[in-house]
Amino acid sequence: MKMKLHVVIAIIYFVLANVAFADPHDVYSADVDARSLIVTWSGGSKTIKDVIGSQGETTRELVDFNGGKALHYENLASRAPFEAYFTLTRHGAEVFIDCVYTNVRNEQNGILINKAVCGLERPLAEEYEEVASEFSDQWKNLTNKVAITPLLATPPVSVEVEESVLDGVKLSRTYHSPNDLKFSRPESVVKKDKFSHSFGDSYVFSVYTPGDLINPLYLDVSSGKLDSVFVRYDRAGIDKFF
Repeated sequence: MKMKLHVVIAIIYFVLANVAFADPHDVYSADVDARSLIVTWSGGSKTIKDVIGSQGETTRELVDFNGGKALHYENLASRAPFEAYFTLTRHGAEVFIDCVYTNVRNEQNGILINKAVCGLERPLAEEYEEVASEFSDQWKNLTNKVAITPLLATPPVSVEVEESVLDGVKLSRTYHSPNDLKFSRPESVVKKDKFSHSFGDSYVFSVYTPGDLINPLYLDVSSGKLDSVFVRYDRAGIDKFF
């Protein structure tokens, strides 16, 4: 049993050690006219073309996110709101997508999907937004069968949807009104046994590794706006609520 525990711990440390973070000394800037992202660091720079700019109802822009810079993609032409944030990192002279944070809705029932994948190490290229769909399509399928009929009753009856489980702690979203399926954000609550803690309508992302989209490594919670540094809760951190 001890051997298995040591192996699990070693794997976790390996994963965390290999999650890349942007060098704080790198400077990210956008050339909107050239539709390019420019990354500058001590001793060099890199220009990635055709990753910035708007066309029709699709927007791709450089924004502040989680205390750093990220590429924001939004498609207003989709049947339900779809946006994603792509954090970046650099190795040598090459720029990579490190994480993708999704803020999307299921087209069939309006269920919110705030999930992320980190440790991607995908080279930044023109069609980078397809990385988000690669994961969001799987997550949408998991919420296709959620029944929202109680919310449409008069008066509406709240619907609780389990989002993820972090080492026995359940993250659920409670939809209190039909507006929570479209415009407003549902309430995010973590539960363990008979105890619970509400994050209100804050952004709460379950964060996964590419090889496991079922069991999150931790939760990233916004303190208000998405440009501020998130509060990260692993199992040890989230236990303080109970």
